[in-house]
Amino acid sequence: MRREFALAEEDQDCLVSTGLDWEAIVEGNTKWLILRSFPIPTGYNVVVADAALRIPPSYPDDQIDMVYFHPGLALSSGGPIGALTPHPLEGKQYQQWSRHRTAANPWRPGLDNICTHLLQVNTWLNRELRKAS
Repeated sequence: MRREFALAEEDQDCLVSTGLDWEAIVEGNTKWLILRSFPIPTGYNVVVADAALRIPPSYPDDQIDMVYFHPGLALSSGGPIGALTPHPLEGKQYQQWSRHRTAANPWRPGLDNICTHLLQVNTWLNRELRKAS
């Protein structure tokens, strides 16, 4: 597993607690955290996918935004998922989910971290399933 940049101990501990394999890579000048075989809820075309998070240079003071999946996700129902765009990463075509925090749920420096962002990712995945039903 590649560790091309260091994560804070808090982030490493939370990632270990997930039980997922992860890599910290740098592509171009961008830091990426790749979570291998990230569990995808029932109702999508796959049960696991690689999930990538772009780690901003000023993290943890500034928020992690969005999530990227490989392979791309689709709803098993055939319904649409909005705000998706392709994004090249690791020589593959990832699927960018353009999802953002809101004024009602802002990034909280000193409180939010990689694991709280992963909670957001799960919320986004489940929200798409509810829209489709």
